[in-house]
Parts: sequence; structure tokens; C-alpha cells
Amino acid sequence: MLNRKLLAVFIVCVGSCFQFGLGADPNRFDGDPILKDFLQPNHITNGDYDFLTTQDAEARGICTRPCDGAKPMICYYHFTLENYATVGPACGNCTNGSPNDCNNKHCVTADGFERAVLTINRQIPGPSIQVCLFDTIVVDVHNKMLGKTVTLHWHGLYQRFTPFMDGVQFVTQCPILHNTKFRYKFPGVPDGSFFYHSHIGLQKMEGIEGSLIIREPKSVDKTTHLWDYDLPSHAVIVTDWHHDMTDQKYPGFLHTNTGNFPESYLINGKNNYVYPNGTSLNAPYAQFNVKRGSRYRFRLIGGSCLSCPYLLTVEKHKMLLIATDGTYCEPEEYDTITMLAGDRMDVVINAKEGNAGDSFWIQVKAACSNFNNTNIHGEAILHYVNDQRPKYQAVPMGQRPNSDTYGRGKSLNAGDVGDCSDPNSDLVCMSHVNALEPPVNPIVLKDQADFRLPLKINFHLFNEDSLFWNDRDQYHHWELPAPGILASAVINNRSFEFTPFPLLTQIAPIPAHLRCPDKCSNEANSTDLCECTHILQYPLGSVGEIIFIDFTPNGNFYHPMHLHGNDMYIIEQGKIPANYAQDIPRFVDELSARMDSEGPKLTSTRGKPVVKDTIGNIPAGYTVVRVHFNNPGFWFLHCHFIFHTDVGMGLILQIGEKYQMRGPPAFFPRCNNFLPPVYPHEFDEFIRSEYTKRTLELDNQ
Repeated sequence: MLNRKLLAVFIVCVGSCFQFGLGADPNRFDGDPILKDFLQPNHITNGDYDFLTTQDAEARGICTRPCDGAKPMICYYHFTLENYATVGPACGNCTNGSPNDCNNKHCVTADGFERAVLTINRQIPGPSIQVCLFDTIVVDVHNKMLGKTVTLHWHGLYQRFTPFMDGVQFVTQCPILHNTKFRYKFPGVPDGSFFYHSHIGLQKMEGIEGSLIIREPKSVDKTTHLWDYDLPSHAVIVTDWHHDMTDQKYPGFLHTNTGNFPESYLINGKNNYVYPNGTSLNAPYAQFNVKRGSRYRFRLIGGSCLSCPYLLTVEKHKMLLIATDGTYCEPEEYDTITMLAGDRMDVVINAKEGNAGDSFWIQVKAACSNFNNTNIHGEAILHYVNDQRPKYQAVPMGQRPNSDTYGRGKSLNAGDVGDCSDPNSDLVCMSHVNALEPPVNPIVLKDQADFRLPLKINFHLFNEDSLFWNDRDQYHHWELPAPGILASAVINNRSFEFTPFPLLTQIAPIPAHLRCPDKCSNEANSTDLCECTHILQYPLGSVGEIIFIDFTPNGNFYHPMHLHGNDMYIIEQGKIPANYAQDIPRFVDELSARMDSEGPKLTSTRGKPVVKDTIGNIPAGYTVVRVHFNNPGFWFLHCHFIFHTDVGMGLILQIGEKYQMRGPPAFFPRCNNFLPPVYPHEFDEFIRSEYTKRTLELDNQ
């Protein structure tokens, strides 16, 4: 009789899977032995897998392959999450004269600054998952981080068939406890550029994230005529970086090391930090090889965590935008691109500016108006080669560019400096970008949405008296983003609190203290704070119009708002006019009235709205989106600035009724509070028996 686990694998494969490889690395001892033949490599982006044929890859059991003619495969990953350190023992003398040591197995260099980190399989970023459309993705997460729980969210995937795999703590699953394993398993749909990351606390910024690419066959890709190569090594994930554990920034310091702005940036986990006095830490840069005369698709992933967006430039090269957040858009060329936490941009770089041996800088730099130190940046290298398949090796470079070396030029997603009012400006907002085609289901652009949801983004400000001295021991969540500011984040005056159990997979009453009371005001500037599990329910199949509005006092924060499980179609973006600054509710009313009048014209005025799951609501601005809620479940909507999420800037959209949602598999983990009743005298019998026993023992002495 077949082993049960093996039988399960066999059943999955029958009729759809022809995979008889020996596994990517037969010498690895991590992972489920039953699935060892499906175990994928840790370093898909190192260049060694760029030119595998479909036949060769499938013979070796490797899922990263050309997808034309590809047979569906099981793609198994084993992730060990643990505490680690940069430039540690595995790095030898990497930064002290032996650069080859930087390539040692398990060497994590980051920007060369030694600090504690969290890693997946002892690397930052974690292993890149790159598969073909309709492959089966299986990820075993083994949590070996000391004293920490974790979940992994698959950012941008709808999880239509597996909503319980969305990876949000206490919404779709229980946290994964220390020294336990949890298996994520879901189909590789849709195609596009995505990423995964921890969804608990500040772990994402400590290193728990990685790229996730799902390719469709090139023969059906609608942008194939624009590029020649889509290489696994050209998945680019950018991380903003601290030189301390991010936990040390929360809730924030008052006297030293204040604020939570980045100190550096990493590109595919690498950079070379240079102190203000010019001293370099001699860490290696990430390198991307190209050959003159070819066009390369680069998949840019905003793995950052902070409110400060970053500006990406490729020296002497333009970037042709072809997709955003996994959806094709009308091609347009840009000199620079501004990216926020959660953004993904697919661009084509035409390798026509250099010859073999030439190298050019790729730079990301901080781009936020409320940050005095604009000299925070990170670099990588675009290197021209003769042979498409050279072994990657360090390339000597000239003077590292400063943050003001490159101009902005024609810039995408430039709401930080533009007001989005002029579609012909070189400062282009996402509302000026068109999708390649109209929505698949035109209902999303119906004359009138079924409901309108204004979401007022703001902060509740405490003082020392209300937060500490007179708080009646309520223990509010809060942060100290700058000296003198004690804040909790709110949407419609509600600061989000998670339930102690996952709403999707367990049926249990929400504790009374977490229910949002009817008395909660929707006014953004209410002095009464509601901390509760903010849930809004809408019918399955309904079309909603969401208006994100920045009500913050100074209006100097970008808010990258991410919606799980659904797409958002951007209808309009802009700055709130100055004459409404003191009366934003009136602006919202007038905007809503205008949306009502313009609704019947949407198919002609905005017939191909750009599609995103993460919207950068510009500082002191607003964004209008349409959503077709056709995916039943509990879907988290939140700011992707990690500190804002942790102090309450989120809510849950319940789409449909519970009976319309897919239930979890058997033996799915459960969790909840444990608060058994307490009865008077319930231990009396035990106490009497123990007392009697002790008395007899004493009498017999």
C-alpha cells in the first residue's frame, strides 16, 4: 500500500503533472522527505538558471523554466526562518580584503553593516519563487525564530480557491508558533510579478520577504514583442534598511535615534554602505548582466516597509513600463520610477548604451518631503557582457553616485512632487496610466457603483496624560514617529485590532471589547478613539467605489494602501485643493457628487483604468478606485507602511456570507483566548485532601 503522503502527492499529479526529476539538490536535508523530488533551489536569481530549456528544467525537477509547452509541476520550497546576523562567520573575510568570501554559502552581507537580522534559509531576501502559470506552489514554513510567531502573505495573489492561505494572522489563519511548521499550498495563479513577506509585526523589514514570479507562456504574453529576455536573475526586490533591529524603532525613541526613516537601501539584499566621511564597508553590489542589442524584462518589486518612497534610476537607460502589480498596461517610457511599499513594476531595459565590459549604476534613493536627510540611497550594477551566460563575478566600478547625481526627468508615480492634475506633465501619476485592455468584466465601470466607501486616513493624537498618566490602564497601541508626537493610526476614526482567532476559518463570537460600538464616530477628527475589529460587509458580486482621503494634519505622508484578494481600478488621483484644507468633508461631498455625475461616462473617459492591488495615496491627496468584489472571504485592507499597520491603519472587508466562502482543509490549526470560568471554592476538595494528607504526614513523624 502506498504511503498516505505519497498517495496524496500522486493524486495531485495524476492527469496534470509529469515530474520525475531528482530534485534541485539531492544533498539537502531540509524539507519533507516525501516531497524531496520537488524541492526547489534556494538561489534561482544567481544567474545559473537563466538559460535552462523547458525540457532540461523539467528533467531536473526545476520549476523556473520557459513556460511554452511546460507541463504543470509541483514546486516545493522549504523555508527555515531563524535569527541570524549580517557579515557573520559564514562571510569569512568578505569585507576585509577577501571579496570572494562574500559568495560563501549562508553569507548575508546586506550593506556591510553588522547587525542582527531574521532570515529564510540564511539569505536576504528569501528564496525567489519562480514558476509557470498553473503550477502548484507548496511552501513549508519552519519557524525557528526565538520567541516569535509568523505568517507569510503572498502579496498580490487573489487566493480565490484557497482564501485560508492568504497568510494574515487572525484573519485567515493562526500564527505559526516557534518550532512548528505550517504548509502553504495554492495554485500558481494569476501570472505576474508578486512577492511574499511576513505579515506579523516588523519581521518583513528584518529580512522575511522574497520575490514570487508566475510566468505565462511567452506565446500568449501580450508584451512579448517588446522584450527578448525575461531572466530569473532580473527579478529585483528593493528593501529599505535600518542598522538596528526594527523592533528598536517601535514605538520609537524620544532622545536618541529618533524617527523611523531608512539608513540605507538594499537591492536584492545587497549594497555597500558608505559613511558620511567617505569610509566604505566594502560590501558587494547586486549585479545584473545584459548583452548589447537585446531588450530585457526587469521585474521591480517594492519590498520596502516605510512611508518614504524611493526613486529608481538606471544610469543612461530609460525604462519602458509594461505592467503594474501583475497586470499589463499601455507601454510608456520613463527616466525614473517612484515606488512605494508593495508596488510592482515590470519594465523593459534596452541594452543599447554600452559595450561588453561597460557598467552602469542602478540607484534607489529616498524621495519624501518630510525627511531632511535626502542622501540615503542604495546601488546595484547593470553590467554589459559578451556571453549571455557568464559566471557572475564582482565588477570594479567608479565613483559611487550621490543622491543628486541623476535628474528626475520623466517620472512615473510622481505624486510626491506633482499634483496629478496634468495628464501631459512629465510628473506622471498612476491615474494617468492606462491598462493595456479594458476590464475583463466591464461591470466594474457600471454607471453607478453599488456603494461608495470614503476612507478617511488619519491619526489619533495622544498626550502624555491621556496615554500614560490618566489612561485607566487601557494600553493603547501607539508610536512615536518624532519627538512630541504620540499617535495611533485610524481609518474613519477606528484603529484596527485583530481578533484572537481567524475570522475566515473559525466560527466564534468576537469579544465584546473588540466590537466596534455604534457610537464610534466616522468623523476623521473625532476626539473619541475607537480601537476595535473594524469589519465592513458587502454582498458578493457588488461593485464598490472607494475614496481614500488623507486627513492627516500636515499631509506629508504617502499611504500605500493594499487590498488583499481583489484588484483596484484607479479612476482618479489628486491633491486636495488648498481652499478645502480646513473643510475636507466638503471636498469629499463635492467629489462624490462629481463621481455620480461622471459615472455614466466612465467607459469613455476612463475605459482602461490601470489595475493595482497597492495604491499610493499621495500626501494631502485622494484616490478614487472601483472594485468588483467577486472573491468571497475576509480581506484585509491596510496601509503597507509597516508602522502604520501595527498601530491600527487597517480594516477588514467581508465579501459575501460565510456559507459562500471556501472552508479550510481538515486539521487546520485553531486558536483563541483561553479564559475558563472561575468558581468560588472550586479547589476546596483538592485543598482539603492535600491539607488532610499533610496533617497525617506530620502526625506520623
